[in-house]
Amino acid sequence: MSRPTALEGSPASRKADAPQLVAGLASTAIHGLLTVPRTAEVLGTSAYAVWLRLEDAVIVVSTRDATRLPNAVEIAADAADAVLQPVQHGAEVEIGQGRITLGDVTVVARRWWDPRPALPALTAAQLEEALAYLPSSVPGIDPEGLHEALHNLSPTQLLATAKTLLGKGSGLTPEGDDYVAGSLAALRLFGEALQLAQAERLLNRVSHPLTKLADVRTTTFSAALIRYGLRGQVAEPAGRLIRALAGRGDIGGAHTRLQDVGHSSGPALAAGIVLGARSLVEFSSHS
Repeated sequence: MSRPTALEGSPASRKADAPQLVAGLASTAIHGLLTVPRTAEVLGTSAYAVWLRLEDAVIVVSTRDATRLPNAVEIAADAADAVLQPVQHGAEVEIGQGRITLGDVTVVARRWWDPRPALPALTAAQLEEALAYLPSSVPGIDPEGLHEALHNLSPTQLLATAKTLLGKGSGLTPEGDDYVAGSLAALRLFGEALQLAQAERLLNRVSHPLTKLADVRTTTFSAALIRYGLRGQVAEPAGRLIRALAGRGDIGGAHTRLQDVGHSSGPALAAGIVLGARSLVEFSSHS
């Protein structure tokens, strides 16, 4: 390993049959999933991450040079250290007591982070000023249906437009899913900051049917992220942008960083956040 201090033991100091222990930074969103003993299946692998399926939930074990997701345990190693390389697709994984055993490697949740950004109280005018000049659309996706649904805070319209967006695009998280997830997180978090009870009521009404829709229209991993978006739980770069829009950080830097995530996921997620926040400003000005 290039960073032996990140590991709790070395090949010379461990017994031949003892697992290699790697410290992890875990999301509080998956605390309950990590504490109860259970078996998961490896849904997919890469140099940067391993995706684990537990019934209708997904846990990600990722390196610290990957994007930190709301359902992730980030290990104290980089992709170049190849800690996750031996993990095979379809393999069974043991989880419990804050540990994930991936073959000869056991990830131990030593610290926790909250993927739900804490925001101060805001006014619509403050949020409108923060959103100035930020794009709320991405190439290849028609924003009008989602914009109208969010502008009206209409459950019927939101579910109807979600049918056209979920699963749209390629990749582990299709572009349309990221657009929807970003807007949902913005509704949840900025709705609370603006004290708009209508936004909370909308999300509570669509939560069940929308998650069921995601289960059949998009990837398992992406459907899981839709669930987190409904709760206001987002990837670390998305949380950074949301906090910046609430006056807690540099907006331009946070927006650029999020747009740099993935091929299309970052730009779509950023545009969804901006669209959701801008729709709440519009709703406030007409209510």
